[in-house]
Amino acid sequence: MLQPVMLRLIDEQLILGEIEQLPNPADQFMIIRNPRQRDGMKLAYLQDDVTTILIPWHQIAYVQLLPGSGIEKVIGFVRE
Repeated sequence: MLQPVMLRLIDEQLILGEIEQLPNPADQFMIIRNPRQRDGMKLAYLQDDVTTILIPWHQIAYVQLLPGSGIEKVIGFVRE
């Protein structure tokens, strides 16, 4: 199952994407599937058909693990 993440690259914009598993400390890069901007638009510096990118760890400032896809199914407060 893909885990949604938000990456902040050093001196760059935020990138949204998905990872298959948490990275191993020995990894030299992070594999991001379906990379896009925060608003869902494609990244300007990638070609249209790119679905996976490899980002070296020295370019990543931080990684945020976002809630999974099941959170949308929660029923909120209903006022009658």
